[in-house]
Amino acid sequence: MSQSQSQSQTILIVEDDPVIQTITSAGLGKNGWAIRQANSADEALASMQADPPDLVLVNINLPDGDGFSLIETVRLGQAGSSDRDIPILVLTAQDDTASIHQAFAVGATDFITKPAKLALLVVRVEYALAAAARAQALADARIEQAVACRMARLGSWRLDHVTGRLQWSAGAAELLGCATLPETREALIERAADNNRYRLEAAFDSAIAGERGVDVECTLWLLDDQPTILRLQSEASRNQTWLIGAFQDVTGLRAFEDRARYRAEYDELTDLPRHRHFNRVLRDHISKQGGQPWSVTVIEIIGLSRINAMLGISAGDQIIATFAQRLRDVLSANAVAGRLEANTFAIASPVDTIDIPIADYEEWLAPLASSLSVAGEEVFVDFSAGASLYPSDASDAETLINRAQWAQQSNRDRRGHRHVMLYPETEGLEESGVLSLESDIRKALGRGEFFLVYQFQQPADGGSFNGVEALLRWRHPIHGVISPGRFIPMLEEIGLIGDVGEWVLDEACRQLAIWHEANATLVLGVNISAQQFERRDLADRVTRIARRHRVDPRTIELEITESMAMHNPDASQRILEQLRVAGFRLAIDDFGTGYASYESLLRFPIDTLKIDRSLIEAVTGDRRNRSVIRSINSLADGLRFKTIAEGVETQRQRDYMHALEIDAIQGFLIHRPMEADACTGLLTASSKEEE
Repeated sequence: MSQSQSQSQTILIVEDDPVIQTITSAGLGKNGWAIRQANSADEALASMQADPPDLVLVNINLPDGDGFSLIETVRLGQAGSSDRDIPILVLTAQDDTASIHQAFAVGATDFITKPAKLALLVVRVEYALAAAARAQALADARIEQAVACRMARLGSWRLDHVTGRLQWSAGAAELLGCATLPETREALIERAADNNRYRLEAAFDSAIAGERGVDVECTLWLLDDQPTILRLQSEASRNQTWLIGAFQDVTGLRAFEDRARYRAEYDELTDLPRHRHFNRVLRDHISKQGGQPWSVTVIEIIGLSRINAMLGISAGDQIIATFAQRLRDVLSANAVAGRLEANTFAIASPVDTIDIPIADYEEWLAPLASSLSVAGEEVFVDFSAGASLYPSDASDAETLINRAQWAQQSNRDRRGHRHVMLYPETEGLEESGVLSLESDIRKALGRGEFFLVYQFQQPADGGSFNGVEALLRWRHPIHGVISPGRFIPMLEEIGLIGDVGEWVLDEACRQLAIWHEANATLVLGVNISAQQFERRDLADRVTRIARRHRVDPRTIELEITESMAMHNPDASQRILEQLRVAGFRLAIDDFGTGYASYESLLRFPIDTLKIDRSLIEAVTGDRRNRSVIRSINSLADGLRFKTIAEGVETQRQRDYMHALEIDAIQGFLIHRPMEADACTGLLTASSKEEE
C-alpha cells in the first residue's frame, strides 16, 4: 500500500493498556495511517458513530466488557449502518482455539496475538484494508448492476422442457409491477395477447429444438387493466432439460414516436418488416456490400382465404405466424425476411453466384410445405414462389422485389409446374398473358394509356365531400388495368416519374376546373414524386399549370411523403415555403411511417397531416393504435394542422376517427376510387340530396 493511500485511512485502536496503545499507535502511525484511540467499548462506539474509521483494532479484554460484545454490537449495526462492513482485527493474549473461533463467530475479520510484532501487524492491517476495499468494490458493482437492471427493467427466466415449469429471477414480479408471474409455459402463452400467442409458442419450440434462440417481443396481460410489453431472449437450447434466457420490460421504451414507427414498419402478427421497410433494409444491404449478388424470393400462401372461411380467421393467423417462423428457421445468417401482403412473404439473402440451380431453391423451400395442426385439423400449406437476382435481373431493391413477385404470380398461374420460378423464365410467357412491362411503359404516356381515378374525402362526422385525391392508373391496351404497385417503381427506375407526375397534375387541374364550374367546392390532392420535389423550379411549374386551367392554388393540396420531407429537411423547407408563397396547400402523406421530428413539423409550412392506413387498420382492436392516433391529432391540433385518416374501410373505423376528433376520412367506406365521370355523377347526386 502506498503512503498516499494509507494517509487517507483511519485506524481506531481500542485498548485499555496504555503501553500497548502507545506502542501500537506509534508503529502504525509511522506507516502513514491516521490513528484514533479509545480506552473502552463505550468510547469506541461513540467514536465510530461520530466518524466511522476504516479499520478497528480491538482488544478482547476491556474494562466495561469484552471485545466480543463490541464486535457483535458493530456487526448488528448498532454503531451505525455504515460500520457493518468495517474490518475488525482482534488483539488477544489468549491464543487458544476457543477464543479465536468466538472472535470469528461474532464477526471479526482477523486476529493477532499480543504482544504483536509490528511488521506482522502492519501486514495484517494492509491485507484487511485491501480485502475490505475489494469487498466494497464488489458490493458497489452488484448494487450498480441491480440498479441498472431495475432501470432497464431486466431479469431472467428458466423453462423446464419436460414439465413446462417457468421460473423467474428474484424480484421479477415486483419489477413488472404484478403480484405473481406465470409459473408454466402454457400460463405465459395464455396471458399473451391473441395475436402474439402463436409467435411466442413457435419461438419456444424452435429454441427447445436447438434450431434458433428465442428473440420475441410480446404483449402480456400481467395486470388486469394494462398490458406489459416483454422482450424474451435466449440462445438455442444446449441442454435437454432447461432453456435459460433473459427478459426486459420494454413497455416504457415504446413511447409515441418509437411505437408509431414500429407499427408502421413491422407486421404485428409475424414481427416481420412490412413491404416498405423490407425494401429499405434490402436497399441498405445492397449498397453496403458492393457487388455481392443477392437473391430475392417472394412466396405466396395458396388457399388461405378458403382456410379462413372453413376454420376461422384465427386459424388463418396461426398459419401465417407458423409460416413466418418456418421462414426464420430456414434463413441463412445474413438473410432478411418480410411480409409484403396478407399472404405474401419475401426473403432476401446474399449468394455466392447468380447461377443458382432451381434444385437449390426447392431444397430450402421444402420445409415450408410440411403440414401443421390447426383447430384440430391437419392442414397442408401450399404456396408458389418466384425469385429474382441482383445484379442480373435488376439493380435496385424495389425492382428486385417487383420482379420476384412477378415471377411468383406467373408461377401461381401455372400451378402444378413447381414451387419456384426465376424471373428470366417469365420472358418466354408473353403469349400466355405475362408481359414485360418496362418496354411498354416507356410508350404509355405518348399513347394516352395513363388515366386518373379520384378518391373522395369527407368530414369524419359525415356531410358533403370536401376533398378528393387524384390517383394514377395505367390501362394497357392488351392486359387491361395494371396495378400501380407494379408500374410506379418502374417509372421511378427509368426516370419517367417526373414527367408522368407533371401530366397527373395537369390532368387533375383540368378536371378540377370542370368541377368548380359545376359549383362543386372541392380541394384536390395531388401526390408529388421525389423526382418532382427535387426540381428547383417546382413552384414555377405547378403555378403555370394552375394558371393554365384557371384554378385557384388554394384549392390544390400538394402531397409529399414524410420520408421525402425528411431526406433533406433544409431543402424541403425552402421548397415548401416557395409553394406556400405561390398559394398552394401542403400535406404530409403517409404520416406515422417515417421520421419527421416535432422540430421539423414546427418549421414546415404544412396544412394537413394524412395519417397512414397502417395505423388505421387495427384501430378498432388495439388501444395502442388509438393512443398513437390521439397523439397525432393532439400534435396537429396544437400546430393547427388538418388531419385526414387514410384507408378507412369500415363504419367502426369511422366511428373511432370521429371519437378521436380526426377532421376527415378517406377510403373504401366512402367509395372506391372512380374515374372523373363517375365522380361527377356522385357529386351531382349528393348535391340534390342536400337540396
